[in-house]
Amino acid sequence: MSTAESAPATEPRGGEEPDAGAELARRVFTGQERWGWEFVQPPAPPAHRDADNPPVYTEPSGDNVRAMEERAMSGKSKGSGCLVLLAGVVAFSAGGIALAAIVISLIIFLLIANSPSARLRTARSRLESAQVRARRDHEKRLRDWQSRIDAHHAEHLRHNDTLDTWFPLSLASGPSRIDVFGGTGNGWASLLATVGGPLLGGGAPLVVLDLTQQAVALELAGLAARRDIAVARVPMPGALLDADLSAEFTPEELAETMAEALGTMRPPGADVDLHTIDVELVRTVAELLEGPVTFARLAAGLRVLLRVYDPAPGAPGPLGPAEVESITRAVDLLGQGERVQNELRYVRAQTELLTPRGQEAAVPGGGGAADWWRPGGLTIVTTQDSVRRRKDLTDRFVFFRLVHALRTRAVAHGSGTLVVAGADHLGRDALESMAREARTAGVRLVFLLEHLREGTVQVAGGSDSATVFMRMGNGEEAKAAAQFIGQEHKFLVNQLTRQVGETLTEGRGSSYGGQRGVSDTDGSNRGGGTSGSSWGSSRSFSTSLSRSWQDSTNTSTARSTTTGENLSRVYEFAIEPTQLQALPATGLVLVDTGPAGRRVVFGDCNPGINFLPRLSARPRASLT
Repeated sequence: MSTAESAPATEPRGGEEPDAGAELARRVFTGQERWGWEFVQPPAPPAHRDADNPPVYTEPSGDNVRAMEERAMSGKSKGSGCLVLLAGVVAFSAGGIALAAIVISLIIFLLIANSPSARLRTARSRLESAQVRARRDHEKRLRDWQSRIDAHHAEHLRHNDTLDTWFPLSLASGPSRIDVFGGTGNGWASLLATVGGPLLGGGAPLVVLDLTQQAVALELAGLAARRDIAVARVPMPGALLDADLSAEFTPEELAETMAEALGTMRPPGADVDLHTIDVELVRTVAELLEGPVTFARLAAGLRVLLRVYDPAPGAPGPLGPAEVESITRAVDLLGQGERVQNELRYVRAQTELLTPRGQEAAVPGGGGAADWWRPGGLTIVTTQDSVRRRKDLTDRFVFFRLVHALRTRAVAHGSGTLVVAGADHLGRDALESMAREARTAGVRLVFLLEHLREGTVQVAGGSDSATVFMRMGNGEEAKAAAQFIGQEHKFLVNQLTRQVGETLTEGRGSSYGGQRGVSDTDGSNRGGGTSGSSWGSSRSFSTSLSRSWQDSTNTSTARSTTTGENLSRVYEFAIEPTQLQALPATGLVLVDTGPAGRRVVFGDCNPGINFLPRLSARPRASLT
């Protein structure tokens, strides 16, 4: 495994402490693109080859001792007393009482030393010594075996301490669009810092359209400033108030952009003919304006069509006399029907929201949308206003202004990344329109969407896209995210059984036997010879009697334990909705389909992970 590559930190001068912010910026802007960090627990140490073969204790054989015990229980030795008495008589006859006493004592000592009981005690002593030696040897072999197991385990743990545990999360599929659902403002800020750092560090332009009013790109901008990367801020609607739209749009293009923005404010299924009316109204005025096309002059031209244009006396109006005259002649061409007049009032009211009022002043700079792509630079476009209607219209117009820049190829093909944060309220059609134009223009698009509702859930998983889920607070949205992530088969324990049995057997038996025998023998002998004859007789009678008896008792106990586990195969969510609801602010779930197939990975986008040890510079997939 490789560790994160990093240049040596700048040495502090003269007692200065190292700047943690500068070091964080250096690490964030170093390396390849990453969407977070994946934590991988080092593998558990493998089992030693002898782990399942511990030393076995072998008890020394006691068969000799048991045999001697059985002989000792069966009877005593016979003839000892006769031998002692005979030895005493012989000794007394040979040498007197003193010698007889010595001989008898010696014989008694020899008899005691060689008696069965003495031999039994000796055998028992030798058995006990053998048992002690066997136990000592077994304990030593057991300690040696445990030492080998522990040394093997410790060696692998030391090896695991050298392995990387944090790996950058990359997109193996290289998608042109990434959809991020859920999350908080702080989570999005961390994600943008983690993703944007390597992009800007590599010299690619990055444009962030922040519609959230939560300054989600502020952290990235601060880190970029520490790396001397150009950061441009374009506040809206201030940058639109005096902007000359003719430098960026033709009259027809401006009319289409305004009509698209106004169309997203209507409920789904509204009359599509209204789009045509909006285009005609705006295009007619834009074509007849002879000077700059600003929202103030555009709104004044719409007031002329309504016949309510009345500039303040003595003050120059936004339109010249020739412009007022030419627009007035176009009134009859557009028609005076009620439907047209109602739509004209609506378009004029919306356009006037983007004109300077009171103390509001235009913000210079910003230029056209194509100027926001600065090589190696960061451009942050924000929309913020205290009037909700003006903020809403600004969001929509700036969004479709970017769509127009992509559609007209005003942006060089393959130039950087566009991030749109908080575009949930614009609707599915608007998001798909931008995604389509960005893919054609070769600009990678990132949507940061707070909710996963009916409209946006249909956007997730589009062609050539990856999906990231962050914390989903709403239960229904978390369930929809879990369904998108998918289900998988699992084996779950549904039953545990434990059965314990004990069997006790006890028996007792006795037997008795006897035998009696009588033998009677009678015989006679008669003989003759030269000296005479002889006659004799003999008779013998014997009786034998034998008896035997036996008592036996036996006891046996058998114990058995049976443990059972039943598994069932179920098809459930790969990630439960509650897990998505419990994600930390910087936690995420990446769903990407690459060459190796679809993968679902947990990660964390906290930029502070760059300070952790055992950080890999390459994704885990590239190391396998």
